Amino acid sequence: MTPTEPTSPAPQDGTLSGMWRDLPLRNAMIVAFVLRLVPMLAWIDKPCVRDECTYVDLAGSLLSGQGMVGTHGWLWAPAYPVLLAIHQWLFRLPGSVEIGQLFVATACVAMIFRLTEGEYGRRPALIAAWGYALNPTFIFYTSSLWSETFYSGLLIGAMLALRWARGSSSVARALLPGALLGLCVLFRGVATYMAPVFIAVLLWGRLRQRDAWKQALASTLAAVLIVAPYSVYATRKFGDLVISDRTLGQMMYLGNNDFPPMTFDYGNGDLSNRAYDRATSSGRAPCAQEGNPVEKDGCEAKAGVAWIKAHPQTFLARVPLRVAQLVNPHSFLTRNLRWGRWRGLPDWMDEALIVTVAGFSFATLVGGTLGWFSRAKGWYAAGSGLIVLYHVAAIAVLAGLSRYRVPLEPLWLVHAAAFYSEPRAALKVLANGSLRSIIGVFTVFFLIALMLKFLPAGWPWWRTW
Repeated sequence: MTPTEPTSPAPQDGTLSGMWRDLPLRNAMIVAFVLRLVPMLAWIDKPCVRDECTYVDLAGSLLSGQGMVGTHGWLWAPAYPVLLAIHQWLFRLPGSVEIGQLFVATACVAMIFRLTEGEYGRRPALIAAWGYALNPTFIFYTSSLWSETFYSGLLIGAMLALRWARGSSSVARALLPGALLGLCVLFRGVATYMAPVFIAVLLWGRLRQRDAWKQALASTLAAVLIVAPYSVYATRKFGDLVISDRTLGQMMYLGNNDFPPMTFDYGNGDLSNRAYDRATSSGRAPCAQEGNPVEKDGCEAKAGVAWIKAHPQTFLARVPLRVAQLVNPHSFLTRNLRWGRWRGLPDWMDEALIVTVAGFSFATLVGGTLGWFSRAKGWYAAGSGLIVLYHVAAIAVLAGLSRYRVPLEPLWLVHAAAFYSEPRAALKVLANGSLRSIIGVFTVFFLIALMLKFLPAGWPWWRTW
């Protein structure tokens, strides 16, 4: 196995001031800050699109005293609309949440550096930090009204917190990763059932330690306490159990219906209202949108389950398609550029950015998978692998979208950086004929095949394969 010791001396001061004095890391943070600030200022007046507008509307409902409300039959998770409302109240502009995202993204550079350094050493840590700083998709989401930047920051922070908790028998330390998990749930309903992953990480290699079990219990309790106040409020308001969101039924409608699984990426989705209506008209009629969004969600969930039971083979056959939609190498930045929302860029720059988006996606996903199978071990290998697998499994049974992949990429970037720091040694491990290496090679080829399916979709003169 390739050694995981630092390839060069690392600074011993792990404080924020110590990291800021680390010149290469500081440069990466400054570049990340500037690259995200520029599109914020250059296109400060850009209008919202689709879910962005929904977030803005929800923030308006919160500021007007209505609380969380259903939008077109969806009851969304509350955390991001609350953040929009807070920023709008402070700065009088809905888009001012980008200010908070700018600082979170800059902090993510330092966090991903620290996370990678602890697993693989300084050289991979710098690769990971610069990979996050320069990734155009991450830059785009920071300067847009999407929750990906905050959710990414919470996942990275939670992994650091898990490492911190594992480094001691202190039960109090375990409260932090649990609290961050609770915030993840309030940002994304898909995180609702991720607690077993955090418990597994805390217990990894420590099953016989009583303190580890105490930490697992404390972490779970902290997550529950973070989520419970909103859950109680929403359950009382809508008359049925709400943990964070109630969107499962809507996702079942989009992904388990007579029409192909719905997505909204450029080149492989129905982006206009007319195209959407034309596609959905071939499937089962949606449940009534009037009234309680929780009731509508329950109705759609039951209809989705009934469809799966009636079409089990079709359901299973669509799993690779949904995963291919998830790992589509393009992102919403591709859609943004094709729609001309970054006005003033020359055509060659649009094309260069679209190629760069796909390139970073391949580098992160393929490199991360190669790194995981060749170098990953211990609690972080288990934790990052389980978190990614959990999210992929959820998408595989519902509906895929490149947006859902974005918060997972930083966790995989840690392994990608390890691979790129010593590619020959990693490839040698993958060629050793062990069961893990065989599974790894198969997984990489399958991943590349899935990513290639929608690669041409970023260019309108090509058709999807």
